[in-house]
Order: sequence, then structure tokens, then C-alpha cells
Amino acid sequence: MRAAEDAPASGTRPRGGPLLVSGAMILALPLVAIQGPAHTTPMDPINLLFVVACWACVIVRREQLVFPLALPFWLIMVGSLLGMYRADDPTRAVLTVTEDVYLYLWFVTLAHFLSRRCRLDDVATVFVAVACAVALLTYADARMGLLGGRFAGTARATGTFENPNMFGDYLVDSFFITWAAAAGGRRFLYLALPVLLGGTLATHSNGALLSILGGTGVVVAASPVLWRPRHLGPLLIVAAVLIFAVGVWHDELAELAMARFGGGREEVGGAALKGASERLPIWEDIAHDVVTTPTGVGPGNFKAGPSSNYLSAHNEYLGQLVERSVIGLAGWCGIVVGLFAMLGRLRAAEAAAVRLPLALRQLYGLAAAIGLHALVCELSHFRHFWLVVAIIAAAAAQATARLISNPVPVVAPGRLLLEEGA
Repeated sequence: MRAAEDAPASGTRPRGGPLLVSGAMILALPLVAIQGPAHTTPMDPINLLFVVACWACVIVRREQLVFPLALPFWLIMVGSLLGMYRADDPTRAVLTVTEDVYLYLWFVTLAHFLSRRCRLDDVATVFVAVACAVALLTYADARMGLLGGRFAGTARATGTFENPNMFGDYLVDSFFITWAAAAGGRRFLYLALPVLLGGTLATHSNGALLSILGGTGVVVAASPVLWRPRHLGPLLIVAAVLIFAVGVWHDELAELAMARFGGGREEVGGAALKGASERLPIWEDIAHDVVTTPTGVGPGNFKAGPSSNYLSAHNEYLGQLVERSVIGLAGWCGIVVGLFAMLGRLRAAEAAAVRLPLALRQLYGLAAAIGLHALVCELSHFRHFWLVVAIIAAAAAQATARLISNPVPVVAPGRLLLEEGA
């Protein structure tokens, strides 16, 4: 495999063509509200053209193509085929599986393309610019009616997406990609974080906000500075004070929390109880279907019972379980675990002093945010989800290639002591 030779070296600038190609996909990525047959978007023709052209280059150049997350995806496909036997709508099941295969092949191709021909900090900068443009247009539409309310929605901002939850997930991914690129060297991108956070708040998506908070907590917890003894002591004292305060004023705090969570959508954290009351009946229907049909009801075939009108599980883990059995659930969990495994490769490269264009701690926050948001939203059919996973896979491939091409010399401890003594 020639990944070490083909990956863009740190400090070099490859030709602008690859960046234009990836930029075209990133630019078309948010245009989800424009729907074609079988839920296709303007991005899909670009993706198909890209996949065909890229695979032609791979065959002509005899490049070795790597298939990241192949085992988890295979498990999802096995669960999908098993669920098809009980699908009430086989056509819908086939279309869903076809979309799964298409998105995975696009992800594999994009990860290969980015790892060999692009600087990921450039790609991240384009991604941030497009996300900020959508967020700012949404804000202008909400405040000034610039676009007649098309982006602002009736009560919750939808941007250029189908619904506020999808828009919120896009902004969550954008937030952590921005933070990773800024911490990796593009300092001016810190200015984009308030814009993306404001856009997330405009969606009034409690799941997206919780994902940002959880991912940020992982970023903070992963900081080595936090765990130094001189910092850990004061932190434990603060934690003890907070626990004491909760114990003393728990009734008052509970009342405040219930008032906040029971408030309107315009409040931060508001309507959380309403969202829970809507989802719990759906999850009860899922539990019933899992018991009666343990092999899965079929991809895209879950339909809530009389307790709800929703066709979505509003939970990627439960959605995989009810539609594709425990095998599909294992596959999705494998994808989440696979993200952290890729970041483990980046961690090894960082320990060997390999420069990373995207900061590692922020990417850990992104992976954690994905795992959290999947608890209240189905992510596996979002184009932006597979794009950010491709960025992580490409970063891991580039870091591994540079580590192989520039191995760190291992010095025996005795020789090191002699050299220091000299």
C-alpha cells in the first residue's frame, strides 16, 4: 500500500482540484430540503459522479482501497436481510438497504480520496464556511424575514434541511469540526463557534444541545491539564461543594428543573418533558415489536402503533434493533466503537509527535456527541454524518501513513542514561 507516499505531507499544498471536488460536495450537502425521487438530494448526483470517477482512477492507478468500518456495516446488512423476511413493505426495505449501500460506498470512496489528495484543515475550513453561511441565513430569516421564513420554520429553525433535528445534528458536527480545526492551527475558526452554537439554539433541539454539552465535557475531561494534581484538588473541592448544594436544596432545584424542562420551545432546555412524552410511547411500541418480531420488522418498516403517528424511532440504537434485530444494533454500536478506534490511531500518531491538522481532543468530543445524539435521533441516513466520519477516517489514514514513513527511533533506556550523563 502506498498511502505513505500519496498522503499530503504536512506543510505542503496539493493541487486545488481535489479541494474543489470536495468543496462541491460540501456545498451541496445542506441542500436537503430540495427532495427528488426516493429522498434524493442535489448532493446525490454529485456523489455518484464522484464515486464513478474516483473508482475509475483507483482501478487505472491500481491503488489499494481500504474499507473502514467494514465489519459493522456487514452486520447491519445481515440484520437488514434478516428483517426483510418480515417486512410489510418490501419495496421500502429494498430502497432503504440500497441507500445504506450507496452511502457506505460513498463514505469509503471519500475517505480514500481525502486521505490521499486533500489537506484536511482546508476541507474543514470549507465545511465551516458553508455551515456558518447556512446558520447566518437562518438567523437572518428568523429575525428579519429575509427568505420569507423558509429557513426559520414556524417555531424551530430548519435551515436548508427537512426538519430541525436534522439541522441540529448538522450544526453539532460542524461545531466540533470547527473546534478541531481551530485547535489544530486554524485559530481564526474560533470565531465561527458562537455562530454555530447560535444556530443550534435556534433549532430548539434539546438533543443537539445535550450532544454539544456532552461532547464538550469529553473534550475537557480529555485534557491532561485537568488531571494534574494541582488542578485536580480544587476541582474535587468544587465538586464536593456542588454535591452538598444539591443535597441541601434538592427540592428547590428539582422545581426549577421541572419548570425549565416544562417550558416552551423558545427557552433553552424547554419542552424537554413534551419531547419525552412524545418519544416514550414510540419506544414502548418498539419494545412490543422487538418481542413479537425479534428478527426485525425490516429496514424502514417500523411504524409506531396507535399511540403515535411517527414513522421514525427517534433513536438510532432502538431503530436498528426494531428494524434489523440485535444484529443491526451490534453493527451500529460497532460503528460508534470504530470511530473511537480510529481516534486511537490518531492518539498513537500524536504521541509520536506527528502533526495532526485536526485536534484530537475535539475529535473525541465529536465522536461522543455522535453517540449521544443517536439516543434521540436516527443518524445513519444523514449525508453529513458519513462525511464527518470520512474526515475522521482520512485523518487516521494520513496520521498512520506519516507515522510509517517517519518512524520514531526507539532508544534503549541504558543508552539514554549514558547520553544524558555525557
